[in-house]
Amino acid sequence: MKINLAIIISLPILLIGLFTNQLYLWIPLSVLIASTIDLFTRQWVHSNRLGNAQALSSTIKLLFALIGFYATIGQLACITLLIWWFAF
Repeated sequence: MKINLAIIISLPILLIGLFTNQLYLWIPLSVLIASTIDLFTRQWVHSNRLGNAQALSSTIKLLFALIGFYATIGQLACITLLIWWFAF
């Protein structure tokens, strides 16, 4: 299990926002939570095994895949937020 890029990006931005008392800290915090969930579920989402309850397993895999997608897109939101904090 490797640390993904979303954790590497969102954690420092969250800490910078906390120390400089910025707004919208929920964005890097939610990206950090989503990327942590993605870190632990990515291998299972990419596997072909479904188990006995295939519909439930597919639904849960879809949910975790959407969380991973949010973590991926959230990286761009975190970088944009960092620029917005210090540019405006």
